[in-house]
Order: sequence, then structure tokens, then C-alpha cells
Amino acid sequence: MPKSSPDGPPKIERLDLSWLASSKILRWKSWFYEGLVPQLSKRGPLEAGAELERVSYWINKCWPMRWREIRKAVRRNRVACDAPWAEQEVTRGLATQMLRYLARDCILDTIPPYDWSEVFTVSGYEHIQNALGQGQGIILLGSHLGGHLAGVHWMIDHGVPLRMLVQRPRNVSKRLNQWFDEDHPTCTQREIFLKREMTATEAARRMTDARRLIRSGQCVYVNCDIPWTGPNTDAFRFLGKPVRLQSIWIDLAGILGCPVISVECRQKPGGHFELKFDEPMIVNPREPRQIVFDHALGKLESSILQYPNDAIAHLTWPHFRPHRGPSAG
Repeated sequence: MPKSSPDGPPKIERLDLSWLASSKILRWKSWFYEGLVPQLSKRGPLEAGAELERVSYWINKCWPMRWREIRKAVRRNRVACDAPWAEQEVTRGLATQMLRYLARDCILDTIPPYDWSEVFTVSGYEHIQNALGQGQGIILLGSHLGGHLAGVHWMIDHGVPLRMLVQRPRNVSKRLNQWFDEDHPTCTQREIFLKREMTATEAARRMTDARRLIRSGQCVYVNCDIPWTGPNTDAFRFLGKPVRLQSIWIDLAGILGCPVISVECRQKPGGHFELKFDEPMIVNPREPRQIVFDHALGKLESSILQYPNDAIAHLTWPHFRPHRGPSAG
């Protein structure tokens, strides 16, 4: 795993409190993203992550209605997937990790370059190094499991040449927002973000940009679990519910013959992350695309069943909600 040069910790900027004098003071997101998270970040990512876990647990535990909602979500999904979960244990795990998930990669802005190995345990990075070393472009196949944007932050800070073929994430770190707007010789990140309402011309331009990036030996990061409508989608019975998800990555991989490497970034207790890159997969254009799609989504579903505490989006967001099961009582 490469290490950044130890050029000392970054300077911490003065906290912007202008939001306190605006209508933002009435919004919980302002208190969280502009108040709590910047203050905790000064302690470093490990202590900030651990404190977010403690605060998250007690907020949810002391808010009976919220605790019941989490417990009901756990039960619905356990019944729909026949998952071998202890409901109370998974409820506690989700309640504990929720604020860390919402903090995205924000607490990583203050991490000194030489401390990455203290925060991230990384495996499989050699798969990316080997492919890029041979001049191959790569499709990095992510999802909304765990600290997915923290994983992107790690890759950017470790020099992985990538662009994100996703909708623009909100409430992210300053580093990530700056990267979104940086100039790029092939394609600026802000110009390749997806939008729900795109014209045929806009969609075609993004596909063209993605092909140019991969053909020039760079990486394109996509998520395999984005609910979508229209072309470049496939249906899958995901967590007990039929959903239609974006599958543009299959078309790109089949046309270009580039490797597909799945990326998983788990939130481990105490502010740690576990970043894993799977072995490359080659999409055979002659093989039915449903086989490829089922393989990728089945793998994600297995991870959710094994690590439900990381599946905050999949277990609580309405997009992935399974058919109603028994109430939590």
C-alpha cells in the first residue's frame, strides 16, 4: 500500500459560524455538518469516529420512536431475506453507526498523511496497481455499504486516477468538494456526474467521457445499487424486493473489455475503516448480462447479510424497503 509523504498535519482552518446567523440554524443538517462534525474532526478521525458512534447510539436509544423505526426496519429485512440476525444486536449496531455513516468522509479532512494506515486497513490494492501498471483502465464497482465515500477519499489521496460516474454526493469533506471541481485533462469530475433528468445528449456525452477515461488507462467508479429508471438498468430481487438498478457498468465493461474490481469499505468500531478491493472480473459480452448483474448484486447482498451494521442505506432507506413484514411489537 502506498504512503503519502509525511509533510506534517494539515493546517486547521477557522470554524465558519456564519450559519448561526441564518435560517440554517433551524436545520439539523447545519448543526451536524457545520457544527458537530467540524468540532469532532479536530480530535482526529479515530476519536471523532468513536465519539460519533457514542452520540449516535444514545440519541437513537433515548428517542423511543426512532429506536422502534430502526428495529422495525431490521425485522422487515430479516423476515424478507430470512437473515440469521439477532434483531436487538443489529438494531444496536445500526443505531451506533448511523451518524458515522451520515458524516461520510468529513472527518478525514484533518488526517495527517502518515496516519492513513492507523485509520484504514487495506487489502487487494495490488489488483488496481497491477492493472494500472499494464496500462489498463478499470471500472471500480462500489455500493452504498459502509463508508463508501471514505473509500473514495482514500483512493484520491493515494493517487488512484479515477472519476465518479454517480450523482454528485452532498455534505462531503472539503477535500472531496475541491476534487470535484479541479480541472482534469480528460474530463472534469463535475462534468461527468449523473443527474436524474438528463437529455439523450447529456447521457451520451457521459458515456463517451467514461470510455475515454478507461481507454486512457484511468478508473471509473460506479455504484451497483443505484435505483434508476429507463435504459441501462436491470431488475434484481434485492433484499426481498424486486428493484430496478442502474447497470451502465456492464455495458462499459462488455464493450471495452476492461477489468471490473469491486470495492467495499466497512465502518469498523472505534473510527476505523476496512477497505477491500476484490480480484478483477472480466465481463464476457457474449454472456447474458443478467448473469453478470446477478453475480454483482448477489455478492453485495451477501455482504449486507454478513455485515448488517454497515447497511444503513439498504436497511433504512425507502428505495430498498422490502414488502411489509411483522411489526416489531
